[in-house]
Amino acid sequence: MKPITSDCETSLRQENEELCISKQVLEKKIEELLELQEQYKSREVAMTKSLEESGEKVAQLSNSVAYFKSIIPDTKKALASAEKSIDLLENKCWHLEDIISAKDRKIIALVDQILFYTKYSNVTTEPETYSSNCERDLWAK
Repeated sequence: MKPITSDCETSLRQENEELCISKQVLEKKIEELLELQEQYKSREVAMTKSLEESGEKVAQLSNSVAYFKSIIPDTKKALASAEKSIDLLENKCWHLEDIISAKDRKIIALVDQILFYTKYSNVTTEPETYSSNCERDLWAK
């Protein structure tokens, strides 16, 4: 038989070895957990920053929406005014076209009268009076 102390020593050594192994495993796990914690913190910082940027963009978009909503009534009024102006200008254009058409008809009628009178007159006979010096010079040639 072995002495008890020897068995205790062996048992203690084995237990010590197991504890050393367990300690190494725990230290490795702690290192892994610390790395994971660092990754978590890094991702948390990135997400917080992204969230802040998104919040700023949302605020900008909200301000833009509010601005555009505020100018809608003015834009509608401006459009209505522009449509009225266009209608007035179209009416004026039609009126001017009617005037031009009437003047064209009057000019055609006057040309027809002139042609009627010159048809039966002798254009080779020199007139007694001239309407301009240029006309007088032409007859003199």
